[in-house]
Amino acid sequence: MTAARPGCPVDAAFDPLSPAYQADPFAILAALPLAEAPVFYAPSIDHYVVTRYADVARVFDDPATYSSAVVQLPLVPLVPEAQQILLAGGHKPQPSMVSLDGPAHGRLRKPAARAFAVKRVAGMLPAIRRVAARLLDDLGPAAEIDLVAELAFPLPAYIVFSLLGAPEADHAQLKRWCGYRAVLTLGRPGPEEQIEIATQMAAYHDYLRRLVNDKLAARSDDLTSDLLAIHDEDPAQLTIAEITSILFSLSFAGHETTTGLIGNTVRRLLEEPARWDAVVREPALIPGVVDEILRFDSSVPAWRRVTTRAVTLGGAPLPAGAKLFLWLAAANRDPSVFPDPECFDLRRANADQHLAFGKGLHYCLGAHLGKLETRIVLEELVHRYPRMRLVSGQELQFHPNISFRGPQRLRVRIAP
Repeated sequence: MTAARPGCPVDAAFDPLSPAYQADPFAILAALPLAEAPVFYAPSIDHYVVTRYADVARVFDDPATYSSAVVQLPLVPLVPEAQQILLAGGHKPQPSMVSLDGPAHGRLRKPAARAFAVKRVAGMLPAIRRVAARLLDDLGPAAEIDLVAELAFPLPAYIVFSLLGAPEADHAQLKRWCGYRAVLTLGRPGPEEQIEIATQMAAYHDYLRRLVNDKLAARSDDLTSDLLAIHDEDPAQLTIAEITSILFSLSFAGHETTTGLIGNTVRRLLEEPARWDAVVREPALIPGVVDEILRFDSSVPAWRRVTTRAVTLGGAPLPAGAKLFLWLAAANRDPSVFPDPECFDLRRANADQHLAFGKGLHYCLGAHLGKLETRIVLEELVHRYPRMRLVSGQELQFHPNISFRGPQRLRVRIAP
């Protein structure tokens, strides 16, 4: 690191979209002198990187100083043609639930929270278990499978898209559109790729608008209909455009993180077979294991904020308008909070203190649902395949973005 910005170290080599980081961000983390520079500037992404647990928590707890306005802004500027395609398709740069602060955020979050109330999520348990069992039954006598394609990908998609009221026949296409969104906002696509992604995103927005219009005419037991009922009571309080925006946010966040969480969980348990065998012997460990995975290898390793005023954070002076890369994966391995943080501890007492779901105003609405889905998947797998193992020699690939992480494929051997 070299001091190139007044009072703040600069690491010109740090790049969360580099092949080395994508392959193993924890190797990059281990090599950084974070004790001397817990906050540093990364020119590759024009963000200040925040690594310490206390500093990340402070940012989450102070939305007045650290705004979420940048959360959905593309990491790299879009070419004019891509911008035009998005605007023509109705993908307008209007604030959404995850990029609003204060009362405006609360106004949109309150109706969306109905979908993820603890009572409603608990009522979904039989459906989650039924879908997981059906997907596994469909495997038949297979000896090896891609766990992501067969289970981690379709299960969360079915649950969240059904919650929104989308027909099952559309789920696979919706999932593909959400993948495009991750690259557009959180990756580094080139001009030609931006145009292709913009075309897909315009189609995605058009689908959601049509879904809302269809529900206007024919309501059912789903979140979209619930939101329209609120709109009926006071159209100015929740507009049709805002309902589409809520669906846009939830249709992505409601499954992408869980797909990654399931993949990360199975990978980390199987990479040390003794871990898997311990959970097979003692399934009561599963809830704690899910929290330890969220701490040890979160499916949301980073998030973003922007300063609204000049402030000092982690000893580094930051100007107003400074974009922050909140490195949750680093904060979740802060030794001042988690003793021996590099150790995956099946019985870690404070694993649930992780910041994988954020904190405060923007704490993840779907946290309980994602953990429930992952717990049910683990319960099914340890019961059906107690001797499951990773297929040796496979090279894991990860979606090229800064904020969502999970293996795109995970080959496992399920037959003895």
